[in-house]
Amino acid sequence: MNTITKRSGKEESFQRAKILNSMRNAGIGRETAETVANGIDYHPGMDTAEVRNRVIGGIKNREPQAAKQYESHPRKSHTG
Repeated sequence: MNTITKRSGKEESFQRAKILNSMRNAGIGRETAETVANGIDYHPGMDTAEVRNRVIGGIKNREPQAAKQYESHPRKSHTG
């Protein structure tokens, strides 16, 4: 199973659907969100900060204003 480390230190399975949903919830267009989510490849040791940085970079390449929107979208707080 491919796991990712969350900010809380908890590990959970890597799911592209969650990446896609976070972008859609931030108001990113479907086409951009799908392209960016599909471009994020899992690797061992990956954490949510890296995923977020890759998402922001991917959005910036397509829609710079949308990247600002995603960056300002509140992150969920987690307690572990």
